[in-house]
Amino acid sequence: MKVDAIQGNDKRHGVLTQITKGAVIGAASGIVFQYTYPLTQEEKTVDEYIHTTKKINNQKTEYSFRTKKYIDSIKSKEPKSLAKDEFVQLFDSLKDGEHVSKSKIRSSIETIKDKKPSDLFEFKKLCKTSSEIAEKSARKVIRAYNLLTKHNRPTGFFLVTGAVIGAIIAMVNNIIKIEN
Repeated sequence: MKVDAIQGNDKRHGVLTQITKGAVIGAASGIVFQYTYPLTQEEKTVDEYIHTTKKINNQKTEYSFRTKKYIDSIKSKEPKSLAKDEFVQLFDSLKDGEHVSKSKIRSSIETIKDKKPSDLFEFKKLCKTSSEIAEKSARKVIRAYNLLTKHNRPTGFFLVTGAVIGAIIAMVNNIIKIEN
């Protein structure tokens, strides 16, 4: 009889250990879920989120230190073609926060068509490349802001929910083992 009592006590402690392990694993999974779960519509409709993402998207087309750095890299390359000269001239008189006007771009295209039509493809490629770089940079910043938004979610909710679900799964798993 003594042996059965000891074995029964060991089983109870084993169950508690498994439930505790399940709760810890569930809590860790809850924290991971906090960051992997996509932003909800409610999170995306908060005024701060809308304002920040709109500002980031507007900065794609504004003249900034990044634009200056890109233009300087084009200026440093020799020999300069007409397309590169026209592209650089688009940004020469701009100050921080200003945009290149569509009329300036059309004017540059007309100048290239008149003087050297073979450089038109290169000019369009420069414009497209600069737009792609700006777009890629904006996406990186928005992804970082999304991560920050996820970080502001209530950690306790994900932690406790994960722990409870993990403990329940461990308990059900243990019941299934006992039945077999």
